[in-house]
Amino acid sequence: MNELDIYLRAKHDISNQLQLLSIYCELGDYTKVNSIVDNWSDKLQREQRFIQLSWSRFVQTVIHYKLTTEFRFDYQIETSGSGEDDHLITEKFVEWIKQVQGEQILIEIKEADDYLFRFVIDGHPTEYKMSKKRGV
Repeated sequence: MNELDIYLRAKHDISNQLQLLSIYCELGDYTKVNSIVDNWSDKLQREQRFIQLSWSRFVQTVIHYKLTTEFRFDYQIETSGSGEDDHLITEKFVEWIKQVQGEQILIEIKEADDYLFRFVIDGHPTEYKMSKKRGV
């Protein structure tokens, strides 16, 4: 996907959402207006939390795939990450995404004794654990 395609896709998505907001405002259906605005806000917050992760190479790689593929991405992040072993989790993600088919990708990252990375395509998860000390 080239830069123009990326721009046009983003513009199209935003235009669709604004059109929905306009229609619901005209109809006086402010419950749906609030729902759309809340959904946007939640999605932006989830994406911002992802972008702020300490694994910068991983984040850049995911954003590259988000912009250059037809996959729709969402995030559930429960850590800020350590930044260690960035290359390992990036490699795991690239290996995974090159093999999957589908539409919706969910990236979940949780922190407990280890880091748990779940890459989910259309409801089918693949999990990777990364020790806080040793890597994936």
